[in-house]
Amino acid sequence: MNARLFRALAEGERHTPDTEVVLAEVRVGIARSARRRRYATVGLAAVATLGLTGTTVLIGGDEGFLSRPADSASPSGRATPVPPQECRLSLGWLPTGLSTPIRSCGPAAQSILYPMSGGAYLSVSIDQSGRQGTPTTRGWKPVAVNGRPGRTVTRATRSFVEFPLPSGRWASLEYGVGTPGGPAAKGLETTARRIAEQLTETPSGPLGAPFAPAYLPAGQRLAMVTHGGGLHFGVAYQDGSGRPHGAAEGITEDGVVTDLPTIDVGTTYRISWSADAANRFPLNPDERVGDVQGLPTYLTNQGRALVLEGFHGGQLVVSGSSPVPVRVSSPPDPAAVTPELVRIAQGVRWFG
Repeated sequence: MNARLFRALAEGERHTPDTEVVLAEVRVGIARSARRRRYATVGLAAVATLGLTGTTVLIGGDEGFLSRPADSASPSGRATPVPPQECRLSLGWLPTGLSTPIRSCGPAAQSILYPMSGGAYLSVSIDQSGRQGTPTTRGWKPVAVNGRPGRTVTRATRSFVEFPLPSGRWASLEYGVGTPGGPAAKGLETTARRIAEQLTETPSGPLGAPFAPAYLPAGQRLAMVTHGGGLHFGVAYQDGSGRPHGAAEGITEDGVVTDLPTIDVGTTYRISWSADAANRFPLNPDERVGDVQGLPTYLTNQGRALVLEGFHGGQLVVSGSSPVPVRVSSPPDPAAVTPELVRIAQGVRWFG
């Protein structure tokens, strides 16, 4: 993660919503818009990273998260390790100049993001919702990927390819050099198509996490595990169906028209741990709300994220629904911390 990536994030582009990328946005304080309904498209000015790639995931509305009573859930009692999630996205060829990837694997995600570092970036995902491509064709042109009909569009600094895999799932790919509005790069479409032609659903190994929660609200299921490179891990839980519910047309700042599918993820809870300096929340003393597990604890992100400083040498972050990285304008009220976040944070256990 670096300043160039975060500038790109702030420009309002979109990528398959990745738990740890979202939390990375929070850590650098990039302002985003909240969605306040159960089905809300994560699109051009919402939780996102770099472009069009991947299935757009709906973040459950804040009302459901904030109004859910804490005593409505049944605690699991004891933490057990998070089951390793099989990663089924393999890339047979990569261009040079890419950075360390952020990978997410699980029932709700199969994606890889190579953040912008030195100019080049790559985002690849395989849809897990059953969506059959996106209907919008304005500005796109047909393309065959390994004999199967897909589509592509290229702008000055990036190229997109969407195509079906032998399994029937759709893959989305974005390759770029620089941010929208920058100098035109050569060979983008050729490079993107070459990557696409060697993308498979071959298992590439399991992904686990060194921690696990002892408590989650009733109905929550493991959605994905994320590894951001080095000492940075995350898990996400959701209680929605994971199925698509229509789409809304959107357009990027450089004129790429796309459909933003809405997917029911219900209420989402995210737990992440990082000992990497680049992925840590910059904390404000005014956000201190006491101690959890005997550690200094901070309420940030408009009360949607709880940060435990010093958890096994890093930061433990527990957040609910869609994080909105806008700092509160006044010191937080400890009574405003949702009981669910506290209960989850109290029960996170370290397995190493």
